[in-house]
Amino acid sequence: MPGKTRKAPQGDYESLYRGYMALTRKMEQLSALREIGLAISGSLDLDETLAAIVNVVQGALDVRRVTIYTPEKERELFRPVIAKYGEDLIMRDRLNEEILPGRGTPLGEAMATCNVVLCQSHGNGAAYVPLIAKNEPLGVLSIEDRRDGAAFSADDVSFFQQLGAQIAIAIHNAQLYAMAVTDGLTGLYVRRYFDLRMQEEFALARRYRRPFSMLLFDIDHFKRFNDTHGHQVGDMVLRQFAEILRRNTRQSDVCCRYGGEEMAVILPETGLDEAARIAGKFCALVRDYPFHGDGNQALSVTTSIGVAAYCTAYESPGTMVRAADEALYRAKENGRNRVELAVD
Repeated sequence: MPGKTRKAPQGDYESLYRGYMALTRKMEQLSALREIGLAISGSLDLDETLAAIVNVVQGALDVRRVTIYTPEKERELFRPVIAKYGEDLIMRDRLNEEILPGRGTPLGEAMATCNVVLCQSHGNGAAYVPLIAKNEPLGVLSIEDRRDGAAFSADDVSFFQQLGAQIAIAIHNAQLYAMAVTDGLTGLYVRRYFDLRMQEEFALARRYRRPFSMLLFDIDHFKRFNDTHGHQVGDMVLRQFAEILRRNTRQSDVCCRYGGEEMAVILPETGLDEAARIAGKFCALVRDYPFHGDGNQALSVTTSIGVAAYCTAYESPGTMVRAADEALYRAKENGRNRVELAVD
């Protein structure tokens, strides 16, 4: 009699299917890790790195909400620094009212234990992933609300731990770079970064005829100010002056401490007329700003500004900077608290 074909037990099929699904899931996770790694390694700018993280994590994991928190006050509070809610990328300045407590919360638990914490509330799953680089806790990544409605499971924990380590390294590297190119007193970029960006903008302008301008600031009578009020108060003025620049420039603009009491701002995609208008606005902002010293001592501060816009007459970035510096010198010679434009 011909042999009979044996049927595989039902349990074998189920076991094979579970193995297949587990392997498929692992491949998806590895693909997501690779995609995220490539996306967040493309920049050393901290803001760009954070934006890339929340954008790519949301897309790769198909979730509705991704937020990065940093701890404050010995981990008693957690401040969101960037978030992606649906299609909305939300930066730090719009998240000021969303500070959360650390004690007794998943954020605090993830940071304290250095482990992923999973939560399930009202059908919306959430994972809180510690971000740790070189044994230093940098923050927590929250991943919320999968679009397919499924909850996060214990199978996701190992993947999220790997994801957190990868993201933490990218943030750590960006922070180190920021420390290298940022002035410790004012928080503005340092002179060498200014020189680098001037070279980049100059090359783009020369090749593609793309306009750009620069403003060179000098705080009027700053030496006399330091001699009268002391260097600590002078430092306070420099910090407040830098904050005016940060708050009134675009994200694409480059604010630098050029040297001493001199500051500089590079304005991409900006011609001379617009740069002159911006400089005039800064003159008024500084003049009207309530500068203060120790004990809220009221201080009167003004600035002189030289403006230069790219033109073919400039042979190099240095030539353009010298033109702005000469304009600044005329502004001081003509009475200070004013704007002068470079002469081609």
